[in-house]
Amino acid sequence: MQNSDHFQNRNLAEISILIDNLLKNSTENQFQLNEIETWLSFHFKRLHLQRNKSNWVTIRQPENQQIKDDAMFIFDSSLRIISYSGVGTFSSDLTIEGQGNRFLYDLVDLTEHQKLVSTFETAKKENRNIQTEFHFIRNINTLYPGVLEIDMNCSNHMNDRYVAHLKYTDKLDDQLREYQSAVLENLPGIDIYLFDRNYRYLFSVGKEKEKYGLTSFDYIGKSMFEVMDKKTIRSVYPFYNKALKGEMNEGEIRYRDDIYSIIAIPVKDYHNNIVAGILISQNVTSDKLLEEELKNGKEEAQKADKYKSIFIANMSHEIRSPLNTIIGFSEQIEKTKLTREQSKYFSFIKKASEHLLHLVNEVVFLFKIGMGKVFIEDMPFSLNELLEELENIFSIQAREKKINFEFEKEPNTPDALVGDPYRLRQVLTNLLVNAIKYTDRGKVSLRCALKKDLNDEIILIFEVKDTGIGISKKDLPKIFKVFEQGHSNFKNHKGGAGLGLGICKELITLLNGDIEVESKLKEGSVFTVTLPFRKVSNELILSKIKKFSIEDQFLSGKKILLADDDEHHLILMNKIFKDWNTDFLLAKNGRIAFKELNKTKFDIILLDIQMPRMSGIEIVREIRSNKNGINQNTPILFVTANAIKSDIIEYLEEGFNDYIIKPYREIELYNKFCNILGFEPVVLKPKTQINAGLTDEPSDNFNTSELWETATGDQTFFRNMITNFISNAGDLDRVLNHKVSSKNWKEVGMKVHKTIPTFKYFRLYKLAASLEKIEDYTLRIKDFRLANKEIDEIGIKIKDIVKQAKSILEH
Repeated sequence: MQNSDHFQNRNLAEISILIDNLLKNSTENQFQLNEIETWLSFHFKRLHLQRNKSNWVTIRQPENQQIKDDAMFIFDSSLRIISYSGVGTFSSDLTIEGQGNRFLYDLVDLTEHQKLVSTFETAKKENRNIQTEFHFIRNINTLYPGVLEIDMNCSNHMNDRYVAHLKYTDKLDDQLREYQSAVLENLPGIDIYLFDRNYRYLFSVGKEKEKYGLTSFDYIGKSMFEVMDKKTIRSVYPFYNKALKGEMNEGEIRYRDDIYSIIAIPVKDYHNNIVAGILISQNVTSDKLLEEELKNGKEEAQKADKYKSIFIANMSHEIRSPLNTIIGFSEQIEKTKLTREQSKYFSFIKKASEHLLHLVNEVVFLFKIGMGKVFIEDMPFSLNELLEELENIFSIQAREKKINFEFEKEPNTPDALVGDPYRLRQVLTNLLVNAIKYTDRGKVSLRCALKKDLNDEIILIFEVKDTGIGISKKDLPKIFKVFEQGHSNFKNHKGGAGLGLGICKELITLLNGDIEVESKLKEGSVFTVTLPFRKVSNELILSKIKKFSIEDQFLSGKKILLADDDEHHLILMNKIFKDWNTDFLLAKNGRIAFKELNKTKFDIILLDIQMPRMSGIEIVREIRSNKNGINQNTPILFVTANAIKSDIIEYLEEGFNDYIIKPYREIELYNKFCNILGFEPVVLKPKTQINAGLTDEPSDNFNTSELWETATGDQTFFRNMITNFISNAGDLDRVLNHKVSSKNWKEVGMKVHKTIPTFKYFRLYKLAASLEKIEDYTLRIKDFRLANKEIDEIGIKIKDIVKQAKSILEH
């Protein structure tokens, strides 16, 4: 040690006097003071070395002393730790009395063991201090970077005692640890304990225990059996025990006059071995009192929920308006010539906007239920049309996932019903969306059957079955709870808001029906919906809304007025009306629109409900009340982002003829205008029509004229429907060949029954008539000889029709 000989021959009294004199003028004698401090530090360390030759004694630093090292170790030549001082959380078992079987290299990362041994051997051989960087294990296998110095100056070679100093390179961690310690020690109403496998406390923080006259020091180093009374041990022991067995558990206990919520979790090392447990105790007495108060204030809570529902409904209005802009301009972009990369990005935008619209619709509907503003319709409809529409949509979606989609409607199920077709479609759509979403192989099926015929009322069963991932038994009770995804294994599988099944349950309840589910993990699920309907004759079924193609140019030259204060909507409609070749006028507020309506005759008027200066409702009132007005009888539609039906009914009663809800698509608005103006659609023929018979006479030619009318120019939809037909026809051909040979006549009849509407849709009336005979022979007359004869005659015809359909796709 440099210059230390200057003090060697002085006794402690002389050194004390010297220090006093130097301290009187410490500024001028700073160098000498530093020299004395170094000399004293050296001999202090020697003193510890001499005292700790053989016994394990933990070195404790004096309180309030400025510690420069994070830790200091005394060890022998085998690197066995004799004693250490400093970081208390370095390794939990170093602080336990009598454990001197730890080695210095045990405290560093496994990959650095040899590096530490080599560093020590070099320092010992060259008799000099060496500093080396290592990664040290702290806080149960967490690595921290630090520098270890082998201090040969302070080491005692004769007694096989060596000294090493540790300094962590990340001092921010130490500061954070101090702040964390301060926060933990002052947690209000909470205590946290770390305990080993012997139920001994290694760590304790929190202030709750202080109300019972206890501190953290009363726990550390002691087991729960030494600290607690028998009654308390009986209450808390199960929590400790389950944690040490690897099970996270929670519950409540009562201690004296308070109620505590207990959470206990296991602590594992890198090898997944349980090494300790953590228990968190929180005083929840006030929460329990609050819970009781909330129960007593149920009426106020219901009011708060109602206000929240109104707020959400209003927010949905604000979401729908910009979403209308996104979807509208996306349609216009789609009409332009896009590069492959632009098309790719556009498809992302389109799918995302459709998903957002679906989500908004579900959220709004959910809160409309909460507000009591969901109305059930009672109207005649065709069940066959509804189910065929679902079959067409979901067979395409299933094919995209490379799974099968099967549809079956039992022959004795009536077609004409009275009920709410929109809500029925909503229920089945949500169930089918879920089924396809969570099925990656196998099939999804929709089955409809008659359960009871009660004269004026019938009860139908709808069954949606899949071979997907299934639902565990413990999760089944949760699946119909809104905002919960009952499938626990969904977490990392698909995601979602967890609204669909909850909405289904609410709707089915409103429809006076019932829903049940059976499921097994990795095998699939079956959802069974039972709903009542009234029967009617086919003559009472309302005609379908007519569908038009924008290419018809029915609106060319028509005078249209649009009033809206949404600038983006005006820009969008300016583009659309130009493309339609209409004579149009755009008004940015209600006052401008009203002035124009008093001086110009229009063919159709479109008004936003909420506008500055004059609302859409105010305008329609004035127009309808003015008997001499030039637009008194002009069709007027309102456009709104408000999807609450009670409000829509109120608006229609003011004098509007129809409405459209944002966001809408261009073709929707075009169809609205054409229907309200009384146009009749033109049946368009596809641009490419190979081997397509264009007459309504019975033929065996594949005719796509009706499909082209339905597609309204959508080539993707047109091609998907033909692909769907090819798949179904191929399945039918295989079933006829296989099932006849196995004499499974019922399955033949059911498959034929399912396929007949598709053949009629493509005007294959002769084949459809043959299929109807097969259906009668197999399911009703049960003359299997005649059925077999009919099957032999149409086999080649089906293959020919499939070739015709494929040739259209190739062109």
